[in-house]
Amino acid sequence: MVFANIMEMGQSFGHNYPVIFYSIACVLSLIIVLKASDLAIYGISNYAKKLGISHYLIGFLVVAVGTSLPELVASITGALAGQTSMIFGTVVGSNISDLTLVLGIMVIVGRTIKMEHPIVGKTFFQTLALAALPVILVSDGALTRPDGVILLAGFGAYIASLWLKEGKLGKMKKDVKLKTLWKDGFVFAGCIVALLLGARWLIYSASQIAAIAGIPPYVVGLTIIALGTSLPEVMVEVKSILKGISSLAFGDLLGSVIANSTMVLGVIALIHPIEIAFNSIIFACAIMIATVLLGLYFMTKKQITWKHGIVLVSIYVVFFVMQFFLM
Repeated sequence: MVFANIMEMGQSFGHNYPVIFYSIACVLSLIIVLKASDLAIYGISNYAKKLGISHYLIGFLVVAVGTSLPELVASITGALAGQTSMIFGTVVGSNISDLTLVLGIMVIVGRTIKMEHPIVGKTFFQTLALAALPVILVSDGALTRPDGVILLAGFGAYIASLWLKEGKLGKMKKDVKLKTLWKDGFVFAGCIVALLLGARWLIYSASQIAAIAGIPPYVVGLTIIALGTSLPEVMVEVKSILKGISSLAFGDLLGSVIANSTMVLGVIALIHPIEIAFNSIIFACAIMIATVLLGLYFMTKKQITWKHGIVLVSIYVVFFVMQFFLM
């Protein structure tokens, strides 16, 4: 009886104050997605450590893919709901925020960060090419299933190349018992369920707000959802810098950009081809490629200081505000 009354009150509130209702639902859904992602990262990071994978590879292959789970699950949910323009906006916006806002905050917190891992410079052009690949493929107005296959193939080839350059393949542990891994697997499975439920409501609530406020779904994905789904990266990077593990932080950042551009969009294109007018996204895509280039340039320097961080955060603030003037 009490539950029925609460449900009735919720429906009444949602009918009378839809913007407030869906805004609250959007925030709560985002909290669920972020918390579930955090626990998922914990599970897969433990798994990787038990297998003997290095900090940089954990950052790139494990934590990066883990922190990309919000984008991936939200995108799959959006694809099934037909919100493909919102999906593309989320991926582009996430890449921009990762290499401006997230990198900037990370550097400001660390004050001065010395670049310890030479592989950042060695993979400069590969990273730039893969980040730009979906932009090239969608220039004809659609990201088709064959395009999705190309993106996933690029993701796989990049990981294989990185793994070989890192030289850790022969050093992985081969005597790990399965019983030591089942708990991490259980945590990961539970988090996936929470992610699916949270992402479903996140996409639905965001699309309703966009419809009510007259904001294009693409802009909602590019700004609000992208900013929200970048929070796991902020948390991981700041924690890594405070613990003195900068290689994990940079590995996560580069991995997130590559995973978003190839794995996330590749999976989505296979599920539901993305159709979007290229002239409506060309500005954001140009900004994304420019920020990838700038972020990679900073990472190839011997050290990054808080001044670089201020520049990067300022770029993101200007970009975020401009989107609402360009609608």
